[in-house]
Amino acid sequence: MFVSSSKRVSLPGGSRAFRRAFILCVWLAAFGALSYSNAQAPSRGWLWQNPRPQGNSINSVRFDKDKLHGWAVGADGAILHTENGGFEWDAQKPPAATTLYGLAVLDKRRAVSVGARGVILTTTDGGNRWKLRASNVKDHLYSVSFATDDSLHGWAVGTYGTIIKTTDGGLTWRSEQTPVRTHLYSVAFADKKSGIAVGDRGTLLITDDGGASWRQQSLQVEQPLTGVTFINQKVAFAVGYGGTILRTDDGGASWKQIETLITTDLLSIYFANEQRGWASGENGVVLTTGDGGLTWFPINVRTSPRLVTIYVADADTGWAAGGEGLLLRTDNGGMSWQRLTEGGRDDISAIFFLTGSRGWAVGSRGKILSTDSGGNSWIVRPSGVNTRLSAVFFINKDEGWAVGEKGTILRSQSGGQLWEKIDTTVKEDLTGVTFLNPSRGFAVGSRGTLIYTEDGGDTWHYRPTNTFAWLEKIAFADLKHGIAVGSQATILRTEDGGETWQFVNFNGKEWLYDIAFADAQRGYIVGEDGLIL
Repeated sequence: MFVSSSKRVSLPGGSRAFRRAFILCVWLAAFGALSYSNAQAPSRGWLWQNPRPQGNSINSVRFDKDKLHGWAVGADGAILHTENGGFEWDAQKPPAATTLYGLAVLDKRRAVSVGARGVILTTTDGGNRWKLRASNVKDHLYSVSFATDDSLHGWAVGTYGTIIKTTDGGLTWRSEQTPVRTHLYSVAFADKKSGIAVGDRGTLLITDDGGASWRQQSLQVEQPLTGVTFINQKVAFAVGYGGTILRTDDGGASWKQIETLITTDLLSIYFANEQRGWASGENGVVLTTGDGGLTWFPINVRTSPRLVTIYVADADTGWAAGGEGLLLRTDNGGMSWQRLTEGGRDDISAIFFLTGSRGWAVGSRGKILSTDSGGNSWIVRPSGVNTRLSAVFFINKDEGWAVGEKGTILRSQSGGQLWEKIDTTVKEDLTGVTFLNPSRGFAVGSRGTLIYTEDGGDTWHYRPTNTFAWLEKIAFADLKHGIAVGSQATILRTEDGGETWQFVNFNGKEWLYDIAFADAQRGYIVGEDGLIL
């Protein structure tokens, strides 16, 4: 019934939850349960399915003056482009898969992005093609800014006091001398002469000669400063950790701290005009001001990922982005925000495909997703529970079951659109479920739990297993032969349709995560440290 040889391979990710989902996805694909459309050819490798359009953290979002054309950049070389104000995003291909931190949009066809290890990318054709430019530095570059009165003059800042300058729109760059070695996180210029750079340990530098020389300002701030912006030639703001907001009215020569009544780290700040501004930061916090930054008020954005970057085009329209690929838009001055990305980052514990197009996924906080397009798009389905769901199984297109923590058992008779919770006496965490027909099914879980039903899940009964091992998954090759696997290299076998179960001798101690059958004769078990049986 099993392939006799075993081997170990390296798997990405460290958590058991990640490995379970990764392993199951790989074996479903290997056994033909997943199909690929023309837009998702295997030759293109792995594509983001949840969240959409991708899930890497977004570090910067910027738009052209028309408020339609914009880009967002982030981890692992993520570049997204929109031509309709952010309601739809297309992924663009960078020449290097390096994390990008800073972004400047010069017009609807020209943009510059900077990132890790001195990477600088430019586009002059709307992002159809991005070119790698020589920065002549190896330091991480965190921010890039261009003069508002001359789009040829730009500056980028980064680790160890690095400041570089361009005078040809980002094609070539040269290093500038700075008086510090602390990391610089943000830079802004009011024109091609006056600029400010901020960074670690309250570092704040100013220049009035286009960056030829920089002067460090003495501040009563030791927190990292993470964002800076000008609202006119003289007035600028900087934000940082601990809810820090600083204001200058003399081009940076002197600064005063603004009371915010929060201690949350702020990461970005931007003004639509001299009165209306916003700041964003950790835990999804957004502050707004309507009096030129004298007072600030929190806005409930109803999101938890950190908002690393914020950009506003006018007093009404703005965008924010950050962790987990989150992109938001406001059209009423920040009073409410619309999520532009689909899905979420709740842990996905398991996926199950009945056909090449019809599938389901379950995860933390009662998350249930379904797809009818082979995974090209997913719909969130209400589960009615908030406990982690660890496994899902459908016997046909209508009837399915999901199990999870604290004995949770859900049943759907509508293809996963609606779910009902089954009341049982089971209290153990359940991690695996399978059915032989619409009436007869099995579930496994903690403390050697193995339960069965003969009435489609209305009632469940315990089967003795003579083990306290955590049973992870259960699968049947046919109506008679089944396997359950779990911790301490536990393998249980039945040859009578689940009436009795016996131990299978296996000389190991690994945690076994999953079991799948290719056909009635061939099955595979996968476990920790890359074990494959």
